[in-house]
Amino acid sequence: MLATVMNAIFLQATMESIGIPTRVQTAFRMSEVAEPYIRRRAIRHLEKGRVVIFAAGTGNPFFTTDTAAALRCAE
Repeated sequence: MLATVMNAIFLQATMESIGIPTRVQTAFRMSEVAEPYIRRRAIRHLEKGRVVIFAAGTGNPFFTTDTAAALRCAE
């Protein structure tokens, strides 16, 4: 899970460097590096034209990050 957070932060830095506003949201609290996943906040970021990167999967062991992607998409 932690590796996906590191990748998300790197991707955010890259996108921000070329002028694309980006936010990282994680499945568990990591307030120093990313926001916690809150559905309403993610939608608000999208409405403002920002890219939202989801990291840390579902926050539960034994689930792939694909599971989190499908859940966030369904929401």
